[in-house]
Amino acid sequence: MHSRALKLISPEEKDVFSQTETNSLELKKILTDKRYGVVIIAFLNFLDNEIPEVQMVKSLAIESRIILYRPDLGLLKMGQQANLNSELVHWYETGKSLQLNALSQVDMVVVGSEAEKTLLCEKKNDIHTVTVEQLSEGEVKIPKSEKKKVSIIILTFNQLCDTKRCVETLERNTKGDYELVFVDNGSVDDTKAYLEKLKAARKNVKTIYNPSNLGFAKANNQGMGIADGEYVVFLNNDVVLTEGWLERMISCAESDPAAGIVGPVTNHAVGEQVVDKSIEFNEQDINRFACMQLLKNAGYWFETHRIIGFCMLMKREVIENVGMLDERFGPGGYEDYDFCLRVKQAGYKILVASDVFIYHIGGEGYKKNNLDYDKLRAQNVQIFIEKWCRKALEFLDRLPDGM
Repeated sequence: MHSRALKLISPEEKDVFSQTETNSLELKKILTDKRYGVVIIAFLNFLDNEIPEVQMVKSLAIESRIILYRPDLGLLKMGQQANLNSELVHWYETGKSLQLNALSQVDMVVVGSEAEKTLLCEKKNDIHTVTVEQLSEGEVKIPKSEKKKVSIIILTFNQLCDTKRCVETLERNTKGDYELVFVDNGSVDDTKAYLEKLKAARKNVKTIYNPSNLGFAKANNQGMGIADGEYVVFLNNDVVLTEGWLERMISCAESDPAAGIVGPVTNHAVGEQVVDKSIEFNEQDINRFACMQLLKNAGYWFETHRIIGFCMLMKREVIENVGMLDERFGPGGYEDYDFCLRVKQAGYKILVASDVFIYHIGGEGYKKNNLDYDKLRAQNVQIFIEKWCRKALEFLDRLPDGM
């Protein structure tokens, strides 16, 4: 299958790359060497290739429109069989869900017949589907995917150099429709003057100024109160952002309707998000490592039980269904642990986008502002234990055999 056989209208994006039998390493090299307006993927067997390949292409070709050409719809057709073996039902339902999620991630699906188009539209009507015959009869316009607005909430408490570095790397490496919501927790350096200057120069900046340090939970809740994006990001000011960080995290979030929170990998955190603690603190090394991480793990997103709050992307619906951060937690952490537990309880998945690397300095806010990290951490640990032990007891009391 060659791209010239397809009549596609894409006036702003003329270059078309058509991929059939290219292996993963070759495909990664091709998509990183040149940016294409359109990428067409064709496979014979869905389960062997298409789920991971679609996510890989989506991650590498973040500026491209992606077309899936004649996917194997065997899983969807299997569901029409009257006597589906009961032992295979779980396998079928899981595979069908994965396939529909993968198909939802591309901009257009080309199927072999009207019957396949009808079947696919019945299963998921938000997938833009055309037939091979429609392509042969005339030109088909590739739909322009809608970019959802993102609210990026950044807390500041002195550390002006860190804030400037964060904003500089953010503006250099972030595209799409986003707003910056700064909540200052009582800075006494020139942070407020810097933020006011930023706000005067840009239309997408909002600010809140607190007279004192209200902590991570309350200040982020204030930011959420004035944010209007369909996605919300909690972002520490002591990070260095890398190219495509936001687009890839959104792709991860949109890969599964059950996804509620997404976080990146980093050098400084805890748990499964930490990939390398030895990276030198300079942009050249950081960007080089981020590129290596992308090539290694493009489209590899895995489920976890918690995301650390230095960079946390969530869907608006999560906040609406779960609520905001618990303001009982002052400076010292654990509000992100608490929030993740509540999100999991509500039935959402928490995912790590392992193809997104963000450098995190970590801990400097406590040192530079003369805060006793260990003491504050210990206080919040007690709040966490008190809250969740009580929750566990309440749950046990509601069981049929509760006392």
